[in-house]
Amino acid sequence: MSLTSLSFLIFICIVTCLYFILPGRFQWTVLMAASIVFYLAAGPKYIVFVLISTIVSFLCAGQIQKLHDNEDETAASGSLDRQQIKALKKTVTVKCRRWLLLDLLINLGLLGVMKYLNFALRGVSALLQTAGIHWEKQFSLILPLGISFYTFMLVGYILDIFWRRYPAEKSFRKFLLYTIYFPHITQGPISRYNKLAPQLDEAHPFDYDRVAKGFQLLLWGYFEKLVIADRLAVFANGVYDRWKVLTGLPLIVAIVFFSMQLYLDFQGCMDICRGISEVFGIRLEINFARPYFSKNMPEFWRRWHITLGAWFKDYLLYPVSMSSLCKSVNKWSRRKWGNAASRTVSTIIPAACVWMVTGLWHGAAVQYVLWGVYHGFLIIGGAVMAVPFQKLGEALQINMKAWSFDLFRMARTFLLSAIGRIFFLSAGLRQAFLLIRRTFNFRHPSLYMLWNKGLYDFGLNQRGFLLSILLIAMIWGVGMVQERGIVIRDWIAEQNLVFRWILYLSLIAAILVLGIYGEGYNASAFVYQKF
Repeated sequence: MSLTSLSFLIFICIVTCLYFILPGRFQWTVLMAASIVFYLAAGPKYIVFVLISTIVSFLCAGQIQKLHDNEDETAASGSLDRQQIKALKKTVTVKCRRWLLLDLLINLGLLGVMKYLNFALRGVSALLQTAGIHWEKQFSLILPLGISFYTFMLVGYILDIFWRRYPAEKSFRKFLLYTIYFPHITQGPISRYNKLAPQLDEAHPFDYDRVAKGFQLLLWGYFEKLVIADRLAVFANGVYDRWKVLTGLPLIVAIVFFSMQLYLDFQGCMDICRGISEVFGIRLEINFARPYFSKNMPEFWRRWHITLGAWFKDYLLYPVSMSSLCKSVNKWSRRKWGNAASRTVSTIIPAACVWMVTGLWHGAAVQYVLWGVYHGFLIIGGAVMAVPFQKLGEALQINMKAWSFDLFRMARTFLLSAIGRIFFLSAGLRQAFLLIRRTFNFRHPSLYMLWNKGLYDFGLNQRGFLLSILLIAMIWGVGMVQERGIVIRDWIAEQNLVFRWILYLSLIAAILVLGIYGEGYNASAFVYQKF
């Protein structure tokens, strides 16, 4: 059931009516039933995998919590001295770690087999071929809906229980609803249990202002997806279907359009999901904060897919940084080359791990690994060169606080992120570099396509192309307003009823008239859904 389908809109209307008609104590039941129906609509076989993962995490977390409770009770009884308490803690930690490893083995194992087994087998086959051995083996595997997202949610949960950040959930139905809550199951956000689960179990009476703001966000998400993102996709796909015979301008415009498409596709999905949840009185975490206004790559990744970045920081970056291996390497580098080298090593190792895993998380293919390596290089290089660049700017007497310099930095960050998108579109390192080379080749006559209307040969006519430019400018203007701290939905709420409904009906009309859909069009393909 695609979020952009008519059946989904009917589904949401039915769920919303039931949610507010029934007493508050039954609202969680409506959400549970709706989530199960939504997941079954995607494919009955998929629900088996999410149930296995949920049951395993629930049971393992329960065992860890039981061990923690027993340890606390024994320590509080006063029957043990300090050494005995220390020994007890060590014993309990070992037992808890076993349950943790069992959970990680099953959940990450399912993710690894379903998503990465064939990728690994292709790698083994390529290695054997270099030795003159011909061997190929592939399995026909399904990719359960949202497996990358709910697996990370469950792994984060079990680690939080292991680290005693909050107690384990005792109710399986509450835990199951947290896992399969339908607005976030397909593309996130990757919610933390202690932030989302309590909201799902609370009663949320009907509130007109909240429901109105939820539907505003829902409509805006559909506008971003159907009117802008899918229109930009028409041009980008038209160009990349013929990239081998193109250079220069069309490829430059295509990568700009694709970058905006990817952002608005994902942002549109997030706004639809957050809008639905807000109608129910449930606030999902914000996943984007206008990333194309970022002035450097670290800031870009603090604004793009925020919950994924926070997950990697808490559950991968920090643990790797604090690991005994990383500490040993840091000590060795400090003795060998000094404190500066040690700080550099302490930056490089965790960041390299994070970006390798980030690339693999996005997909089981070489291009995603290359994309992760590319961004890891930019992040690490930026951290290492921050001080030299600062000194260079001072030596050149550049006013780094000027608005013009900020604009340059934003354009530079956008360009670097857009180049990274090329790896998404390539089948390997060689093709990626060839595509980059053709993109920035300005000697071919195609550079002048803008003047001879050749840009209108890739799926969008002149009117559609100019409309795309205007829509991108509009998104930029909305972002500028938001960057100044203005909450547009609050501003709309302050206007009179007639004006508000003119805005709502205009947005609906724009979606119906300008949206890209109809016979032969598949709007189900949210880009990040395949990740």
